[in-house]
Amino acid sequence: MGDVEIVLTEALHSSSLGSPVGFVIKLGDLTVYHAGDTGIFPGLAIIEELYEPDVALLPIGGHFTMGPREAAKALEILRPSRVIPMHYGTFPVLWGTPEDLEREVRERGLDVEVVRLEPGESAEV
Repeated sequence: MGDVEIVLTEALHSSSLGSPVGFVIKLGDLTVYHAGDTGIFPGLAIIEELYEPDVALLPIGGHFTMGPREAAKALEILRPSRVIPMHYGTFPVLWGTPEDLEREVRERGLDVEVVRLEPGESAEV
């Protein structure tokens, strides 16, 4: 797609509808990893090795997907400079919060910016 490269990646989710996937999107010098609706999985190391994402969009809800603790471990593996937490707070069962993720990131000593977005908000990367 011109200067845009999109790579479909593995994701782990318990849904019986369809196959869960994530995406690596390369736009010039910028690489974004959108994890989709997933739990943590060993293939994240391959995504880091092959694509070295600058930005990661990770679920933090903690039910059907990774929670803040697992997302922080994913960040340790992926090593992006920024993370945008997603898939949280829409239903009571999705308990993870950006504050929880920030705490986990600090406790692990990770050098990653947590970019908080409200519904409808955008961020320039």
